[in-house]
Amino acid sequence: MSVSGPMENERERLLTRIEEHLRKLGEEGGGAPTRREWLVQQIVDHYRPLRRFVRREIGRYVAFGVLPSGMLNDEEVTDTVLVRALQHWREAPERGLFRWLRRTARRTVRQLVDQERRRIEHERSLEEPVGYQGDEWPDQVVRLIDILADPKAEIPEQVVLAEETQRILDEALDRLPETWREVFLLKVDGWTDEQIALTEGLAVDQVGRIVEASRAFLADLLRERRQELEA
Repeated sequence: MSVSGPMENERERLLTRIEEHLRKLGEEGGGAPTRREWLVQQIVDHYRPLRRFVRREIGRYVAFGVLPSGMLNDEEVTDTVLVRALQHWREAPERGLFRWLRRTARRTVRQLVDQERRRIEHERSLEEPVGYQGDEWPDQVVRLIDILADPKAEIPEQVVLAEETQRILDEALDRLPETWREVFLLKVDGWTDEQIALTEGLAVDQVGRIVEASRAFLADLLRERRQELEA
């Protein structure tokens, strides 16, 4: 994919950060191309959809009330995901790479959310009487964490609609299966069916069918939401 202007600058900044990460890992670049260097290039190409995925994952925890808004920065979390991916570069598959990156991102976000939740709970335990926190809150958090840990678990409709600032299109996208949503968004980003098939580990003809089905589903759902708002 060709890039220019701001996107080219973004790639340069990203490569600089990756090189810094590699130095810290003791994995300097240079020399003949290697599998790790192949992964670096793939990470650059996948950075924008990966960061968008991270932003959405963080948003789910915020919508559930597990994490206050603004506690996790999506750029910093995405960089953490990249570091972990680089640490395990030997495990990176040539087909289905984006699915592998999403699994890494999902685990990373959950771990960071757990860390923030423990920190918040600790600060509250030091600063507030226990009664102010509410009796149902801990049990609710545990239940929601369990739901979010399962990528196949249904997201209740009230959660999708809970965030006041969430756009109608995001609500609709959340109702798509993850693979469908990511395939559709990659297509919107300008990826070819062949590129999407490779990174998602799908057949090329599957990509076209998923994009068309997603488009039809989203169109129907947005029409329904518009009618609800106009009623």
